[in-house]
Amino acid sequence: MRAAIFYPRLLKFLRPHAWRMAGNIFFNLIGAGLDGYSFALLIPFLNALFQQAPLPVKSGWVNDFLHWTVGALLDPAHPMVSLRNVILVILGTVAVKNLFIWFAGTLGAQLQEFVTRDLRDALYSHLLALPIRFFTSTKVGQILSRVLADTEQTKSLVTELVTRAISAGALVVVYIAFLIGISWKLTLISLLVAPLLTLFLQPVLRRLRHGYRMLRNDHGEMMSVMQESVSGIRLVKSFSAEAFEDRRFLNASHKYSGGLVRMAKIALLAQPITETLGAVIVVLLLWIGAQEVFAGELQASQFLVFVALVMRLLQPMKQLSQLPAVAQNAFASAERIFQVMDQPTERELDKGTVAAAGFRKSVVFDHVHFAYDDEPVLTDISFAAKKGDVIALVGASGAGKSTLVDLIPRFYDPTSGRILLDGVDIREITLPSLRALTGIVSQETVIFNDTVRANIAYGRPGAYTDAQVEAAARAANAHAFIAELPQGYDTVLGERGARLSGGQRQRIAIARALLVDPPILILDEATSALDTESERLVQEAIDRLLAGRTVVVIAHRLSTIQHATEILVLDRGRVIERGTHDALLERGGAYARLHALQFGDRERPVPA
Repeated sequence: MRAAIFYPRLLKFLRPHAWRMAGNIFFNLIGAGLDGYSFALLIPFLNALFQQAPLPVKSGWVNDFLHWTVGALLDPAHPMVSLRNVILVILGTVAVKNLFIWFAGTLGAQLQEFVTRDLRDALYSHLLALPIRFFTSTKVGQILSRVLADTEQTKSLVTELVTRAISAGALVVVYIAFLIGISWKLTLISLLVAPLLTLFLQPVLRRLRHGYRMLRNDHGEMMSVMQESVSGIRLVKSFSAEAFEDRRFLNASHKYSGGLVRMAKIALLAQPITETLGAVIVVLLLWIGAQEVFAGELQASQFLVFVALVMRLLQPMKQLSQLPAVAQNAFASAERIFQVMDQPTERELDKGTVAAAGFRKSVVFDHVHFAYDDEPVLTDISFAAKKGDVIALVGASGAGKSTLVDLIPRFYDPTSGRILLDGVDIREITLPSLRALTGIVSQETVIFNDTVRANIAYGRPGAYTDAQVEAAARAANAHAFIAELPQGYDTVLGERGARLSGGQRQRIAIARALLVDPPILILDEATSALDTESERLVQEAIDRLLAGRTVVVIAHRLSTIQHATEILVLDRGRVIERGTHDALLERGGAYARLHALQFGDRERPVPA
């Protein structure tokens, strides 16, 4: 993206704070004007000191303004009185100037922080609305980097190009106005620095733009490595892989820091280029200005003030010359942010127009195919789940079970074929109304760093009474262990539910589903990886949860699905067997072999 593309998009975030920006501009202009005026006051000060006429006779707006403001305070017959009066005016001017600069700085700080906040909020809201496919194809570290680091870097677009540019720009405009008021000839010479700077800095800016874009990606990779190792710390320690993960992070960290150093070397070229050109201009001014003083075109005091203003002008000119270099990092971050914000949301992709009022008859898979990036995952899946049916999915890891159930709430859409809800293609049903009919309980239960009550009533604060939450917990066999927690239902469970066992976390998830009371339920391997007692408690809770619902369940433990209405055996994305538990055992196929592996011959012999 080119820089010109970013400004209109960022303006959307600036508009709500336009009054802060206007105030910042106003106070900076007043402060800059007072700063230039305080320097102009050195003319009568130096004239009084050298016992010359207090103000030059020649006309010019600076002389006229000095005559109007301090002319009455200058007495040629009493130089010390004139000096005292000018000093008092300078002190008063500087005090008032700094008050205005403080007002401008306060508004500028509010502007940059609030714009950054709004940008970060908009990015996060957009992220939540993106399809599941985005999250499965993007590393968590990259996502975190864009929401946190990139929005912070983009703040410099406001800091450097708005607040600081306004401050420096106001000083440049005011100083140039005063310089022209003193000597327009010398001012034209001093302004030669601007086009020369632009010419010399262009190659630097091009390299910075590309380099900073690569740096933001390197930062995201570093965040990804750290997130993976911290999230999987038990695995890291169990495999004694600390040294391996340390090397991974060090490699990513060193690559990022090396890139920062390279970019710093290039960015720092801006300052010496600016100062060298500035020094050349100052020397030229001293030479030509001295000739004008000797020729009587300028007073010595005027020339000294002119040189002082030119030297003073170098600092804001330097800031303005560095803005493009500093902004390249922000441009790279802004590009990454807008890449995310340009991704279409689920609502934008949703073509559904029918609001599902409820679930009455059945869910039907009609010759459904699905592929990830042209790689087939599901092939010709057909089955019907009537209201109250329990459909069980079994098969080896990677057979497509989780992908199949993800199609029901439309986390993904089929590549071909249809999924019908009460005879209506679910792609014609609005996403909110479809997902309101489904509940999901998975093995990897998500527990938030919040209270037990908030986790059970997740996403609907205030929608349920304490009695309803407790009733759901009792039905999920969770009330007993919740009551033993330090603050009961008000206990904060810690990140990812660190205070709970696996079985307890699952029962919290079941209570969450019971509270919502969905007519269609997805159980994704909900009873695997538990000890016997936990599985018994969870299974009792699940039995209550299943009552009166249509259920699609994934289970590796076949004991949990013996009473399923229909069992589908998947292999490489295809249904290779279907039937009831007893019928499939009698058939002696893939399901019977899986059963024999888990139970041996304890129930019945497996036919040859």
